[in-house]
Amino acid sequence: MNVASGSNLGNSLTLKRRRGLRNLKRSDDTDSIHELAGKRFSPHRPSSSGASYVGTSSSSHLIMPLSDSEDEPFARTENNGRTQVQPEVVEPQDASKVSRELTRSMTADIFSSTRPSIHDWEGRADDIESASDTLSEGSPLEIHTHDLPTAFINQLPNELLTLIFSYGSQLPHFELRYPLTPVPPFKTPSLIETVICVCQRWRQLAIHTPSLWTSVLVTRSRSDLDRLPSVADFQKPMNSISHALQRTLNLPLDITLDCTHISSKTAIRQLAAERHRWRSLSIIVPTTGNLPSVLANLKDIEAPFLECLEITANKFHDGDLSSATPLAFLKSSPRLSTVRLNRVGIRWSASPLQALSTLELRFILWPSHTDFQNLFANSPGLQNLKLHFDTHAFARLDRNNGSPTVIRPLIKIPCLRTLELRFIYHDNSSTHNVIPLLQLFSLPALEELTLKDFGTAEWCRSLVYFRCYARSFPKLTRLILDRVKDIIYVDSSLVRAFPRLTSLRLIGVYSSAFCRLLSGARTQDLGQDGLPPSPLYEVDVWPRLQELVIEQDSEGKIDLVASAVRSRRQMGRSLRRVQLDRAFFDKAEQEDKREVVTWLKGVTDLRYL
Repeated sequence: MNVASGSNLGNSLTLKRRRGLRNLKRSDDTDSIHELAGKRFSPHRPSSSGASYVGTSSSSHLIMPLSDSEDEPFARTENNGRTQVQPEVVEPQDASKVSRELTRSMTADIFSSTRPSIHDWEGRADDIESASDTLSEGSPLEIHTHDLPTAFINQLPNELLTLIFSYGSQLPHFELRYPLTPVPPFKTPSLIETVICVCQRWRQLAIHTPSLWTSVLVTRSRSDLDRLPSVADFQKPMNSISHALQRTLNLPLDITLDCTHISSKTAIRQLAAERHRWRSLSIIVPTTGNLPSVLANLKDIEAPFLECLEITANKFHDGDLSSATPLAFLKSSPRLSTVRLNRVGIRWSASPLQALSTLELRFILWPSHTDFQNLFANSPGLQNLKLHFDTHAFARLDRNNGSPTVIRPLIKIPCLRTLELRFIYHDNSSTHNVIPLLQLFSLPALEELTLKDFGTAEWCRSLVYFRCYARSFPKLTRLILDRVKDIIYVDSSLVRAFPRLTSLRLIGVYSSAFCRLLSGARTQDLGQDGLPPSPLYEVDVWPRLQELVIEQDSEGKIDLVASAVRSRRQMGRSLRRVQLDRAFFDKAEQEDKREVVTWLKGVTDLRYL
């Protein structure tokens, strides 16, 4: 049954029955409907109060009220198969209406409005068609645009949309897991740049929310570089930088500078105008050989609020830069507390490496032992250290320097609290002994140790070292084993190596062996199976342990976890907190172990990861 529109075709819709379903179909005069809908549904205001939201991150979602000088609403048209953005003419009287709408909260409209939603429309369609049955063939049935259903995405308040956009506006963080893996290219345009091309409401909301633009990505794809008309255009300032800086107001900036296909000199000159707002700076260079020219452009810049500096080389370079002159950069950075260096080599006397609290060195061009020692001597307050060693580190950091009679002094870091160690070899056949690298440091205040991507050989040798020098780590109470491969020695050697544990975290590790170890009060030393039990060869299994965390273990068993919790509870050594990831609970659900989970929740603080 078709009901045709009457005289006012632009304000009507036809009702059609198809395969037993009722569907609404727009008439051909969609332009008139769009015009009317635009008057009815004017752009919503970006914020309820025009002020920053409470309870968000440090760069809270501040939303600006719309001003007359901002970009006008736009319409998307198709031209030669490519999408273009064209301005839309707004009459003066309409502009005042838009301004009033932008100062009104959308939240009240959604939760208190009587306008029907999509779910309500189906029921109303039944009433409309019942009424239409009483009309004669050809009688007009008008359905006004204010009765049209509202899409669910359009019912979301601006505050919620802003939170969603904020997750997409943050630049992706990549972890340099292997020495030879290149840095993944950044996707252009970014998500927030795509958002402003979706619809008028999203564009207004994004443009007038400064916190969505504080993560400034300065990059250019290879295809964009090839399309530049001349070399002079390569040296010109980038419009994207100017637009992003204008939209951030006075919020702190997190800058990522990809120097692969841009003029670093021009980009740094543009960013230097807002150097007082730099909060973090990440620099990516093609190779470590390109680093001196980039850092030369930073040598006269003062960054008073810079907290984090990261430098990454896209390709690994195994050369030796020990003869290079010291690189002076960043004239002043008093608040710099975190430095991350990935596959680069610089002289350790550079000022940004002094007075740090966090230092991460991943597969860098390792200096000599003397230069390495000077680095930590200039950072007496260092509290967090990550060292990802590769094959070249063994030769460069050797305390003996190939001579059995010469032993260089220990590198003392008196305030270090956390240490992460990782060993990756360029050649899988390498069998370097990791103990000389472990013996580099004196860490009397160490509280947390992370062993990451260890193989069987590194694991066994590390246990020997920490067992022999357990008294040198009196405050070591937290152990994290992250993707330690093929652990088969979970016995008294592990307990003696780390006797004071209060927290044990297992990530991608076979946890069943640890649960069995925790089920016993004492464990016997390896190699004593054929002898009668003797207290001399037994050790208490972590009597101070209070927290157990297990994740990414596909073979984990909830029964063994419950057995460990029950046994330690009976021994008077209760685990106060147990954290498991979703895979554990899904597996328990499949195996009908709900009672075990319920019991665990009753006797300990069971948490989901």
